[in-house]
Amino acid sequence: MKWKVFLATICLLAGIFLLDRVLFYDLYFQFPNETEWDSSPWYNFIYKTKSLQKEKNEHRTIITGSSVALYSVLPDLLNQTKDRKTKYDFFSHVAMSPTDLYYYKETLRSTNPDLVVYLHNFADLQWEYLDKSENRFTFQEDVWVQQLADRYPTKTIYPTQFLKEYGYRISRKSFSKLATKSLFYVSRFRVFFWDPIVVYIDNHFRSGRKYHLYQGEIPKEGIWSKGWTKEVATISCTEQRKRESIFLQKPNTELTFRFYSDETSLLAKTPSVSTVKTFTKSGWVDIRWNELVGKENEWNIVQIQVGSNVPSAKEVNLIRYGKDETVGIRLSHFFCKRLSSENFAYSRRSFWDDTRFIQMSDSEFRDEYFERMIKDSGNRNELFRLHIVREAKKTVNTVRFEPWTEYNRILEISDYFYQSKIPFVLVLSPENPIEYAYYQNSQWRKDWISDLRTNLEKRGQILIDHTDVVKDVRYFFDPHHLTYEGASFYNSIFSKSLEPYFSNQKTESFQEKP
Repeated sequence: MKWKVFLATICLLAGIFLLDRVLFYDLYFQFPNETEWDSSPWYNFIYKTKSLQKEKNEHRTIITGSSVALYSVLPDLLNQTKDRKTKYDFFSHVAMSPTDLYYYKETLRSTNPDLVVYLHNFADLQWEYLDKSENRFTFQEDVWVQQLADRYPTKTIYPTQFLKEYGYRISRKSFSKLATKSLFYVSRFRVFFWDPIVVYIDNHFRSGRKYHLYQGEIPKEGIWSKGWTKEVATISCTEQRKRESIFLQKPNTELTFRFYSDETSLLAKTPSVSTVKTFTKSGWVDIRWNELVGKENEWNIVQIQVGSNVPSAKEVNLIRYGKDETVGIRLSHFFCKRLSSENFAYSRRSFWDDTRFIQMSDSEFRDEYFERMIKDSGNRNELFRLHIVREAKKTVNTVRFEPWTEYNRILEISDYFYQSKIPFVLVLSPENPIEYAYYQNSQWRKDWISDLRTNLEKRGQILIDHTDVVKDVRYFFDPHHLTYEGASFYNSIFSKSLEPYFSNQKTESFQEKP
């Protein structure tokens, strides 16, 4: 009887492990991914990794790093260029530290890269764990280990590897939590399990009034990422549904709708139908096109103008600090556009959040930047980590460079790809000149770069310093993240810097296979 109970228990446990593997690691990621940008970063990272592992039929360059990498280059545009010699893909998520990448290195190798490009930044080096002591930094490794055990990447992606290295140094509670996550994928993935399902339901069975990033047609005047238009929005309506939804911030808002048959009539300012409507209530309302334009009139372009009670960006919580400006109405998720089932989690679109900066003068931007990113940053929760990094840039002017654990991870990553015979390039990403000036001429930075370059060159690898190649401050959203326009500008600099490497490879130019 004891043997029967023992065997039954073993079979039950084996069945649970098998079900967990099949259901939560394999079948779960067959579900369509319609999540957006950083709305579910850990799910998107695992989904993207599994996609890369499935198929490869071209020379592949993997761009890895934190959100700095995600906001620095636009692989979608790079992959559209003629005579390209590689296909660029992201292996990246928000807040990816060198230690994260160290634990991902085997997984990254499994995506079959022909070249790994690590877009790295000063901010990636976990400065919150470095304290100044006399003329040197002291790394608070015990604090770092304890907090690393509670980070989402550790709990979700590499709990087993972390336990092998640091299990004896963490609390019992953290150990038992990570041990459970090492055994069961359902325990790891429960933090984001419903994300793709809820998004799919919202996209296909609801009104499109709840979303993370706007995915509809872009008005000619631009649009904010949350779907707010400017006072006037001119939209080419490629998908004419019977009704669409718009959000009004204030009651008694007057809207003028002008309908045009084509671009010629728009340029001539001769609408086929023009109508004015006042909405007495605020909030989401339905727009029925036939009631406005009539069944008999054909149209392809609609222009919507707010005539009264114009709200501002601060009123609708688009921005909290800096220069305010007027907005119009908020459009539903896929306004005037067919719902796309394409996975666009790692694609980026141009929104007015970024574009507005390039419209400012240099001095206007600097004033706006101070209000938005620097003023009282030590007491603003959303800016606290950026404040720590900024203070570290000031502090390195008075200390000598010495390697520490997080820095050494980069060298270990470099060595791993050297041993694996996979070319590895470290690119220091562009920094906002306003913030770069804090430590640009420090001896610490010179020694940091020198040590990195020396260690890479020993292995025949390359360090490319692009810290100051983007000199227009208006191309930066914050200290380290480029706007869409900034990334478009940097794209060609980035790709050209890799051309000497590709010219030495036995690769042929090609276009994307259908």
